[in-house]
Amino acid sequence: MNRSPVWVADVERFRSNLHAFAAAWREHWPRTDVAYSYKTNRLVDFLHAAEQAGAGAEVACEAEYELAIAVVETDPGKIVVDGPAKPDALLARAGAGGALVLADSIAELDRAAAAGVTRIGLRVALDSFTGAVTRFGIAPAEIASAAGAAARLGLTVEALSTHLVSTDFDPATGAVVVNWPRPPAEHARAAALLADTARGLRAGGHPVATIDLGGGFPPAPAVASHARSVAAALRRGGFDGTLLLEPGRAMVADAVDLVFTVVAVKTLADGSRCLVCDAGTNFLPGALTAPPRIEAIGPARGPVSPALVTGPLCLNVDVIHPRARLPAVAPGARLVARSVGAYQQSAATGFGEAPPPVTVRNRAAQPVSV
Repeated sequence: MNRSPVWVADVERFRSNLHAFAAAWREHWPRTDVAYSYKTNRLVDFLHAAEQAGAGAEVACEAEYELAIAVVETDPGKIVVDGPAKPDALLARAGAGGALVLADSIAELDRAAAAGVTRIGLRVALDSFTGAVTRFGIAPAEIASAAGAAARLGLTVEALSTHLVSTDFDPATGAVVVNWPRPPAEHARAAALLADTARGLRAGGHPVATIDLGGGFPPAPAVASHARSVAAALRRGGFDGTLLLEPGRAMVADAVDLVFTVVAVKTLADGSRCLVCDAGTNFLPGALTAPPRIEAIGPARGPVSPALVTGPLCLNVDVIHPRARLPAVAPGARLVARSVGAYQQSAATGFGEAPPPVTVRNRAAQPVSV
């Protein structure tokens, strides 16, 4: 591996995560479908692995829909189209293919019907973990009206959907905060609300076959407690249909590392150590809110001590880690940022050098079905 920086992607780890995740849920709710969230990481090797394992695709833009259809060759009926601003072209393609479209507003129902969409889900708005009112979805009090509007337009409401956000603004400071994974009790409360809403719609002549809890889950085995709590909530609510999940981070976070190189070692005015590297927040934007674990490649030499690990950009905030515990290293040393597969590659910018190449590890001879 002579290039630097370079992404190292482990497809077998992705497969294993996906299989274990689905198995944990189906132990408690056998009628569970999984659709991998493309926005989390769009590396084609992962998308193919999800398709080969029998998972569907959750897409949030036309580019992702094109990947699913033209590159991965996913059955359009297994595609879930989400997102707050769906262009007409995406709605038209979803309608022609028979994909499930999750409506973000009542107004979107008119556009969906005009574009030929027939399969609809209603995204139910649930407040953020910060307590802030979410900007995604339809207010719970308006769901019955939305179902009636959909029926008048000839749309079939197949699903009630929600997604507990993991990233938001701190209402006190305005800073971006990450709170992942969401705890089991929060997912259980969301499931209970959707089950209760589905029961009300069924009484009003609008039966709903699927409850979609989106993502925000940890990987297996930790996700088993979520599955147990959610299943209990659904049963108490009288729901007996299909549970749809759209995991992303739980599948791919630990399936990608970034290897990069120390360019310079400096002692700052306060005596602290600073490592200037050839990768920064252009490739690891998530480091601005949650610094990754950083390790030195090769045998450690001497004791570890804190180091400011910075990137190549002319920005004072281009910091990968403020106090990484590392041994003494010299220019040319290789470092690795561990478990950076979620939202880092897909959110990386064009600032600075071209995106790093990807080295793919793919050890599985046969796909493992989920």
